[in-house]
Amino acid sequence: MTTVGDRTLLIEERMGFPLDEEAPEEDLSAPAAFALAEHLTGIAVTPELLRDTTFACATLRLR
Repeated sequence: MTTVGDRTLLIEERMGFPLDEEAPEEDLSAPAAFALAEHLTGIAVTPELLRDTTFACATLRLR
């Protein structure tokens, strides 16, 4: 029986996250993060999506 953690690791490995002890020569964590986001949401983050989307942000003051 595979656990949620095991399945998550398999997905992360498939998306390109380096999971071994040694650091890769080239850092591919950003492309891997976008691939994981697409896998989880079903929405590909394309240059067109980033260019044509209006983003809203705000800052909050913590007490």
